[in-house]
Amino acid sequence: MSLAERSRHEVERRVARLRAEFGEFPVEQLTVENDPSYFEHGREYIEGGHVGAAGAVIHREDGRVLLIYHSEAKTWGPPGGGHEPGETLEETALREVREETTVECQLTGVFRAERKRFVHEEDPEQRGYLLELFFEAAYVSGTPDASGDDEITAARWFEEPPENDLDFRVEPGSGIWTGAAP
Repeated sequence: MSLAERSRHEVERRVARLRAEFGEFPVEQLTVENDPSYFEHGREYIEGGHVGAAGAVIHREDGRVLLIYHSEAKTWGPPGGGHEPGETLEETALREVREETTVECQLTGVFRAERKRFVHEEDPEQRGYLLELFFEAAYVSGTPDASGDDEITAARWFEEPPENDLDFRVEPGSGIWTGAAP
């Protein structure tokens, strides 16, 4: 079975399982062309047992949302990161939130899902699939602290979105951010 077939099957399997647990949610489609070396990196990533990335949009009862500041990208966004082999995407999201913020949360739904097809720019027949998603989550405990992560320089609760171009917006009074995830 080809890389495209294996990775597409694994992404679809995980989406079906998440829908069984959390209910229906849309899955956006994105296609990106990769230069040969970056495509090879993606191939190795999938063959190593990785399926993508996960994070969480964490909200408190008072409507505030937890965001982290990525020093390299110079943007605020929800905590999240790469899947590790053997983890569910739920475990990935909870681990990344804990590592980047020290906060504990409970996953309550799927906020945004994206199936990313990556294509070899010189040979479009070569491709693979990854799944990136952000869960909706409720705050459980902890004080945001980003000091344990070199790439994250701050973790804070926000009532209104900070100024950057992540397309996150708060629905008044809901505590849920809407828009595109980074």
